[in-house]
Amino acid sequence: MTTLLVGCGYWGKNWAKTLYRLGELGAVCDPRPEIQATLKEQYPGVALFGELSDALAHPGIESVVVATPVTTHLEVGRQCLLADKSVLVEKPLTLSAEESQTLVDLAKVQGKTLAVGHILMHHPALLKLQSLIREGVLGDILSVQCTRVNLGKIRNEENVWWSLAPHDLSILSLLLEEPYELVSADKINVLGRPGLEDTVHAQFITPTGRHGRIDVSWYHPTKRHETIVIGTKKIAIFEDTLPPEQKLTLVDYELVQSGDQVESIQRGEQAYVAYEMPDELLALEAKAFIEACRSKGPLPNDGENGLHVVRMLEGVQQKLDGQLTEAPKTLALH
Repeated sequence: MTTLLVGCGYWGKNWAKTLYRLGELGAVCDPRPEIQATLKEQYPGVALFGELSDALAHPGIESVVVATPVTTHLEVGRQCLLADKSVLVEKPLTLSAEESQTLVDLAKVQGKTLAVGHILMHHPALLKLQSLIREGVLGDILSVQCTRVNLGKIRNEENVWWSLAPHDLSILSLLLEEPYELVSADKINVLGRPGLEDTVHAQFITPTGRHGRIDVSWYHPTKRHETIVIGTKKIAIFEDTLPPEQKLTLVDYELVQSGDQVESIQRGEQAYVAYEMPDELLALEAKAFIEACRSKGPLPNDGENGLHVVRMLEGVQQKLDGQLTEAPKTLALH
Protein backbone atom coordinates (compact mmCIF):
# COMPACT_ATOMS: atom_id res chain seq x y z
CA MET A 1 0.00 0.00 0.00
CA THR A 2 1.19 3.51 -0.81
CA THR A 3 0.10 6.37 1.40
CA LEU A 4 -0.40 10.04 0.55
CA LEU A 5 0.38 12.57 3.28
CA VAL A 6 -1.66 15.77 3.07
CA GLY A 7 -0.04 18.59 5.05
CA CYS A 8 3.57 18.63 6.21
CA GLY A 9 3.63 21.11 9.06
CA TYR A 10 4.57 20.59 12.72
CA TRP A 11 3.00 17.12 13.09
CA GLY A 12 2.91 16.24 9.40
CA LYS A 13 6.72 16.19 9.37
CA ASN A 14 6.62 13.36 11.90
CA TRP A 15 4.16 11.47 9.72
CA ALA A 16 6.44 11.93 6.68
CA LYS A 17 9.44 10.55 8.55
CA THR A 18 7.50 7.59 9.95
CA LEU A 19 5.75 6.60 6.72
CA TYR A 20 9.01 6.88 4.77
CA ARG A 21 10.80 4.66 7.28
CA LEU A 22 8.02 2.08 6.93
CA GLY A 23 8.29 2.20 3.15
CA GLU A 24 4.73 3.53 2.84
CA LEU A 25 5.20 7.18 1.84
CA GLY A 26 4.23 7.45 -1.82
CA ALA A 27 3.38 11.15 -2.10
CA VAL A 28 3.06 14.38 -0.15
CA CYS A 29 0.63 17.21 -0.86
CA ASP A 30 1.62 20.62 0.51
CA PRO A 31 1.42 23.87 -1.48
CA ARG A 32 4.34 25.63 0.24
CA PRO A 33 7.45 25.78 -2.02
CA GLU A 34 9.87 25.77 0.91
CA ILE A 35 8.29 22.59 2.30
CA GLN A 36 8.45 20.89 -1.09
CA ALA A 37 12.12 21.84 -1.47
CA THR A 38 12.94 20.27 1.90
CA LEU A 39 10.92 17.13 1.16
CA LYS A 40 12.59 16.65 -2.22
CA GLU A 41 15.95 16.58 -0.50
CA GLN A 42 14.92 14.40 2.44
CA TYR A 43 12.73 11.86 0.63
CA PRO A 44 14.00 11.20 -2.89
CA GLY A 45 11.54 9.38 -5.10
CA VAL A 46 8.47 10.58 -3.21
CA ALA A 47 6.01 12.44 -5.46
CA LEU A 48 5.24 16.02 -4.43
CA PHE A 49 2.05 17.93 -5.16
CA GLY A 50 0.56 21.34 -4.42
CA GLU A 51 -3.03 20.43 -5.33
CA LEU A 52 -5.01 17.70 -3.56
CA SER A 53 -6.86 16.61 -6.71
CA ASP A 54 -3.55 15.96 -8.49
CA ALA A 55 -2.17 14.04 -5.51
CA LEU A 56 -5.25 11.83 -5.23
CA ALA A 57 -4.90 10.93 -8.93
CA HIS A 58 -1.30 9.76 -8.46
CA PRO A 59 -1.00 6.05 -9.38
CA GLY A 60 -0.84 3.58 -6.53
CA ILE A 61 -2.21 5.81 -3.77
CA GLU A 62 -4.57 3.72 -1.63
CA SER A 63 -4.65 5.53 1.69
CA VAL A 64 -4.27 9.10 2.95
CA VAL A 65 -3.06 10.67 6.20
CA VAL A 66 -4.52 14.14 6.71
CA ALA A 67 -2.35 16.43 8.88
CA THR A 68 -3.85 19.79 7.94
CA PRO A 69 -5.51 22.39 10.22
CA VAL A 70 -8.72 21.07 11.80
CA THR A 71 -10.80 23.67 9.92
CA THR A 72 -9.96 21.80 6.69
CA HIS A 73 -10.58 18.25 7.95
CA LEU A 74 -14.16 17.95 6.69
CA GLU A 75 -13.44 19.04 3.11
CA VAL A 76 -10.07 17.27 2.78
CA GLY A 77 -11.44 14.08 4.32
CA ARG A 78 -14.50 14.21 2.08
CA GLN A 79 -12.40 14.62 -1.08
CA CYS A 80 -10.17 11.70 -0.12
CA LEU A 81 -13.09 9.36 0.63
CA LEU A 82 -14.86 10.33 -2.60
CA ALA A 83 -11.61 9.49 -4.41
CA ASP A 84 -11.98 5.95 -3.02
CA LYS A 85 -9.14 6.21 -0.47
CA SER A 86 -9.03 5.06 3.13
CA VAL A 87 -8.25 8.00 5.42
CA LEU A 88 -6.66 8.75 8.78
CA VAL A 89 -7.44 12.30 9.92
CA GLU A 90 -5.40 13.85 12.72
CA LYS A 91 -7.28 14.70 15.91
CA PRO A 92 -9.85 16.05 16.36
CA LEU A 93 -11.77 14.53 13.47
CA THR A 94 -13.63 17.80 12.76
CA LEU A 95 -14.90 20.87 14.60
CA SER A 96 -18.44 19.54 15.13
CA ALA A 97 -20.32 16.28 15.62
CA GLU A 98 -22.40 17.05 12.53
CA GLU A 99 -19.28 17.32 10.36
CA SER A 100 -17.79 14.17 11.90
CA GLN A 101 -21.00 12.26 11.23
CA THR A 102 -20.75 13.30 7.58
CA LEU A 103 -17.32 11.68 7.25
CA VAL A 104 -18.34 8.56 9.18
CA ASP A 105 -21.39 8.07 6.94
CA LEU A 106 -19.39 8.70 3.77
CA ALA A 107 -16.73 6.16 4.77
CA LYS A 108 -19.45 3.54 5.23
CA VAL A 109 -20.98 4.32 1.85
CA GLN A 110 -17.57 4.13 0.18
CA GLY A 111 -16.59 0.99 2.06
CA LYS A 112 -13.35 2.60 3.24
CA THR A 113 -11.49 2.74 6.54
CA LEU A 114 -11.78 6.02 8.44
CA ALA A 115 -9.46 6.55 11.39
CA VAL A 116 -8.55 9.44 13.68
CA GLY A 117 -5.13 10.31 15.09
CA HIS A 118 -5.88 9.28 18.66
CA ILE A 119 -2.33 8.02 18.99
CA LEU A 120 -2.51 7.12 22.69
CA MET A 121 -5.04 4.39 21.94
CA HIS A 122 -2.03 2.48 20.55
CA HIS A 123 0.27 3.12 23.50
CA PRO A 124 1.59 -0.27 24.76
CA ALA A 125 1.34 0.82 28.41
CA LEU A 126 -2.29 1.88 28.06
CA LEU A 127 -3.12 -1.32 26.18
CA LYS A 128 -1.49 -3.25 29.02
CA LEU A 129 -3.59 -1.27 31.50
CA GLN A 130 -6.73 -2.07 29.48
CA SER A 131 -5.79 -5.75 29.70
CA LEU A 132 -5.29 -5.56 33.47
CA ILE A 133 -8.72 -3.95 33.84
CA ARG A 134 -10.36 -6.65 31.72
CA GLU A 135 -8.63 -9.38 33.75
CA GLY A 136 -9.98 -7.92 37.00
CA VAL A 137 -6.54 -7.21 38.47
CA LEU A 138 -7.70 -3.79 39.70
CA GLY A 139 -11.08 -5.10 40.89
CA ASP A 140 -14.22 -3.16 40.00
CA ILE A 141 -13.30 0.16 38.39
CA LEU A 142 -14.45 3.18 40.37
CA SER A 143 -12.92 6.06 38.41
CA VAL A 144 -10.54 7.09 35.63
CA GLN A 145 -8.85 10.46 36.11
CA CYS A 146 -6.78 12.12 33.37
CA THR A 147 -4.50 15.14 33.82
CA ARG A 148 -2.67 16.89 30.98
CA VAL A 149 -1.00 20.10 32.15
CA ASN A 150 2.17 22.11 31.53
CA LEU A 151 3.69 25.51 30.86
CA GLY A 152 4.92 26.29 27.36
CA LYS A 153 3.43 26.49 23.89
CA ILE A 154 -0.23 27.54 23.69
CA ARG A 155 -2.55 27.91 20.73
CA ASN A 156 -4.36 30.99 19.54
CA GLU A 157 -6.76 29.25 17.14
CA GLU A 158 -8.33 26.93 19.74
CA ASN A 159 -8.67 26.67 23.51
CA VAL A 160 -6.92 24.17 25.77
CA TRP A 161 -9.94 21.85 25.81
CA TRP A 162 -9.97 21.32 22.05
CA SER A 163 -6.19 21.19 21.91
CA LEU A 164 -5.40 18.69 24.69
CA ALA A 165 -8.59 16.89 25.76
CA PRO A 166 -8.98 14.70 22.63
CA HIS A 167 -6.08 12.61 23.98
CA ASP A 168 -7.81 12.02 27.30
CA LEU A 169 -11.30 11.50 25.90
CA SER A 170 -9.83 8.74 23.75
CA ILE A 171 -8.16 7.26 26.87
CA LEU A 172 -11.52 7.28 28.68
CA SER A 173 -13.11 5.39 25.80
CA LEU A 174 -10.24 2.88 25.77
CA LEU A 175 -10.36 2.16 29.52
CA LEU A 176 -14.03 2.59 30.47
CA GLU A 177 -15.46 0.62 27.53
CA GLU A 178 -19.03 1.66 28.30
CA PRO A 179 -21.25 4.69 27.65
CA TYR A 180 -20.46 7.84 29.61
CA GLU A 181 -22.10 11.22 29.87
CA LEU A 182 -21.06 14.68 30.93
CA VAL A 183 -21.81 15.68 34.53
CA SER A 184 -20.13 19.06 34.86
CA ALA A 185 -17.50 21.32 33.34
CA ASP A 186 -15.80 24.51 34.45
CA LYS A 187 -13.09 26.79 33.13
CA ILE A 188 -10.46 29.30 34.13
CA ASN A 189 -9.26 31.95 31.70
CA VAL A 190 -6.10 33.21 33.36
CA LEU A 191 -4.81 34.97 30.24
CA GLY A 192 -8.15 36.67 29.65
CA ARG A 193 -8.43 35.74 25.97
CA PRO A 194 -12.14 35.67 25.04
CA GLY A 195 -13.23 32.17 24.05
CA LEU A 196 -9.73 30.75 24.55
CA GLU A 197 -9.84 29.05 27.93
CA ASP A 198 -6.44 27.96 29.24
CA THR A 199 -7.70 25.63 32.01
CA VAL A 200 -10.70 23.28 31.85
CA HIS A 201 -12.04 20.60 34.21
CA ALA A 202 -14.76 18.14 33.14
CA GLN A 203 -16.44 15.25 34.94
CA PHE A 204 -18.31 12.28 33.50
CA ILE A 205 -20.23 9.25 34.75
CA THR A 206 -21.20 5.88 33.28
CA PRO A 207 -24.48 3.99 33.78
CA THR A 208 -22.70 1.64 36.21
CA GLY A 209 -21.49 4.56 38.34
CA ARG A 210 -17.88 4.75 37.18
CA HIS A 211 -16.53 8.28 37.31
CA GLY A 212 -14.32 10.00 34.78
CA ARG A 213 -12.47 13.28 35.12
CA ILE A 214 -10.30 15.28 32.74
CA ASP A 215 -8.13 18.25 33.77
CA VAL A 216 -6.25 20.15 31.06
CA SER A 217 -4.26 23.36 31.39
CA TRP A 218 -1.59 25.44 29.68
CA TYR A 219 -1.05 27.30 32.96
CA HIS A 220 0.49 24.75 35.32
CA PRO A 221 4.05 24.83 36.67
CA THR A 222 4.81 21.10 36.28
CA LYS A 223 4.33 18.86 33.26
CA ARG A 224 1.97 15.94 33.89
CA HIS A 225 0.43 13.56 31.37
CA GLU A 226 -1.16 11.26 33.91
CA THR A 227 -4.00 8.74 33.95
CA ILE A 228 -5.08 7.24 37.28
CA VAL A 229 -7.45 4.26 37.38
CA ILE A 230 -8.90 3.53 40.82
CA GLY A 231 -10.23 0.01 41.33
CA THR A 232 -11.57 -1.73 44.41
CA LYS A 233 -8.38 -3.82 44.66
CA LYS A 234 -5.60 -1.68 43.23
CA ILE A 235 -4.81 1.72 41.75
CA ALA A 236 -3.01 2.02 38.42
CA ILE A 237 -0.97 5.08 37.47
CA PHE A 238 0.14 5.83 33.91
CA GLU A 239 2.51 8.82 33.67
CA ASP A 240 3.63 9.38 30.10
CA THR A 241 6.40 11.86 31.00
CA LEU A 242 8.42 9.15 32.80
CA PRO A 243 10.89 6.73 31.15
CA PRO A 244 9.20 3.72 29.49
CA GLU A 245 10.03 1.28 32.28
CA GLN A 246 8.42 3.61 34.86
CA LYS A 247 5.33 4.75 32.99
CA LEU A 248 2.87 2.17 34.40
CA THR A 249 2.58 1.49 38.12
CA LEU A 250 0.25 -0.57 40.31
CA VAL A 251 -0.39 0.52 43.89
CA ASP A 252 -1.94 -1.66 46.59
CA TYR A 253 -4.19 0.00 49.13
CA GLU A 254 -6.57 -0.85 51.94
CA LEU A 255 -9.58 0.89 53.44
CA VAL A 256 -9.37 1.08 57.24
CA GLN A 257 -12.89 1.01 58.65
CA SER A 258 -14.51 1.43 62.03
CA GLY A 259 -18.00 0.03 61.82
CA ASP A 260 -19.62 1.61 58.79
CA GLN A 261 -17.14 4.49 58.70
CA VAL A 262 -13.94 4.65 56.67
CA GLU A 263 -11.21 6.09 58.88
CA SER A 264 -8.30 6.09 56.46
CA ILE A 265 -6.88 4.67 53.26
CA GLN A 266 -3.56 2.91 53.78
CA ARG A 267 -1.12 2.80 50.89
CA GLY A 268 0.50 -0.55 50.25
CA GLU A 269 3.26 -1.75 47.95
CA GLN A 270 3.92 -0.06 44.63
CA ALA A 271 5.36 -1.89 41.64
CA TYR A 272 6.18 -1.02 38.04
CA VAL A 273 4.35 -3.04 35.40
CA ALA A 274 6.31 -4.47 32.49
CA TYR A 275 4.87 -4.18 29.00
CA GLU A 276 6.16 -4.68 25.49
CA MET A 277 7.74 -1.62 23.89
CA PRO A 278 8.27 -2.73 20.29
CA ASP A 279 8.38 0.55 18.35
CA GLU A 280 7.94 4.30 18.47
CA LEU A 281 4.33 5.28 19.05
CA LEU A 282 3.52 6.94 15.73
CA ALA A 283 4.84 3.88 13.89
CA LEU A 284 2.45 1.69 15.91
CA GLU A 285 -0.46 3.90 14.91
CA ALA A 286 0.65 3.93 11.27
CA LYS A 287 1.06 0.15 11.13
CA ALA A 288 -2.36 -0.41 12.72
CA PHE A 289 -4.02 1.94 10.22
CA ILE A 290 -2.32 0.34 7.22
CA GLU A 291 -3.21 -3.16 8.42
CA ALA A 292 -6.85 -2.14 8.95
CA CYS A 293 -6.97 -0.72 5.43
CA ARG A 294 -5.75 -4.02 4.05
CA SER A 295 -7.83 -6.36 6.19
CA LYS A 296 -10.91 -4.15 6.79
CA GLY A 297 -10.43 -5.09 10.42
CA PRO A 298 -11.37 -3.03 13.49
CA LEU A 299 -9.42 -0.09 14.87
CA PRO A 300 -9.81 1.39 18.37
CA ASN A 301 -9.35 4.87 16.87
CA ASP A 302 -11.86 4.46 14.05
CA GLY A 303 -14.24 7.10 12.72
CA GLU A 304 -16.95 6.22 15.24
CA ASN A 305 -14.51 6.77 18.08
CA GLY A 306 -13.51 10.09 16.55
CA LEU A 307 -17.16 11.09 16.26
CA HIS A 308 -17.82 10.32 19.94
CA VAL A 309 -14.77 12.28 21.04
CA VAL A 310 -15.95 15.30 19.04
CA ARG A 311 -19.42 14.98 20.61
CA MET A 312 -17.86 15.26 24.05
CA LEU A 313 -15.56 18.10 23.00
CA GLU A 314 -18.58 19.93 21.64
CA GLY A 315 -20.75 19.12 24.67
CA VAL A 316 -18.21 20.38 27.18
CA GLN A 317 -17.67 23.54 25.14
CA GLN A 318 -21.41 24.20 25.12
CA LYS A 319 -21.43 23.67 28.89
CA LEU A 320 -18.59 26.15 29.29
CA ASP A 321 -20.45 28.63 27.08
CA GLY A 322 -23.68 28.15 29.05
CA GLN A 323 -25.53 26.72 26.05
CA LEU A 324 -25.93 23.06 27.04
CA THR A 325 -29.36 21.98 28.25
CA GLU A 326 -28.93 18.19 28.03
CA ALA A 327 -25.76 16.24 28.75
CA PRO A 328 -24.28 14.66 25.60
CA LYS A 329 -23.64 10.91 25.63
CA THR A 330 -20.94 8.99 23.88
CA LEU A 331 -20.09 5.33 23.48
CA ALA A 332 -16.74 3.70 23.92
CA LEU A 333 -17.09 1.15 21.15
CA HIS A 334 -13.95 -0.88 21.72
